[in-house]
Amino acid sequence: MGILGIHNRTENWKTVQHFHGLSDAAKVRLVRRLGEPDDTVAEEIGLELFWCGARDFVFPRKDTKEEIEVDRLVHEYRRYFVDLLDLREKIMNFKHAPSGGFSELKDDNYNPSADRLARNVQNTEVDIVLETPDRIFIGEAKYESPLGGDGKLVLVHQLIRQYVTAKILVHLTGRPKSIVPFVVTESGEKFESMKNTAQVAFMIEQGWLRKDNVLTWATINDIRIGCG
Repeated sequence: MGILGIHNRTENWKTVQHFHGLSDAAKVRLVRRLGEPDDTVAEEIGLELFWCGARDFVFPRKDTKEEIEVDRLVHEYRRYFVDLLDLREKIMNFKHAPSGGFSELKDDNYNPSADRLARNVQNTEVDIVLETPDRIFIGEAKYESPLGGDGKLVLVHQLIRQYVTAKILVHLTGRPKSIVPFVVTESGEKFESMKNTAQVAFMIEQGWLRKDNVLTWATINDIRIGCG
């Protein structure tokens, strides 16, 4: 019905409706659907919504001699996404039909020397996060809005920014886990449109996102009630 008869169209509200209070059995069904081995049990699965892992990692260290943690965010980015993967060049050279690829990057986009990079990482929120002994599943929930692509940021693209953040935190916390992204979107045309976005196609090409991990809200509902 909605408050005052007004339908709540926010993605956060839809996310809470579908993921808050998942039963143990539903959590197991969900992670298995996303690629978790069958021997993982419910007691080994953690679930959080609207996770700002980098912000909360740095916060307790701000008033101590551990202020270097912010610098370490940038260091880890340089280590894993420039020296090894050359992320900026990969994005610039990426071509994908029908989207044609990404918009032209600005000079400081994906530039590890930009002083705003650490803030981008710290301000990154992931809608749905599940953790198992060997994996972290990071989920982006979409309802009516498209994937974010803010050219004013160093880490421009939403899905890539989330993956980068999770990868950095895995190394900073010393907990080696695989990062498994997934996306939840509407069915029909919106589902097909999501699969054809440059961000999704790029993530798939890099081997960071499985094609099967672009899900619909209907699939999540089936998993929730025991049909998935």
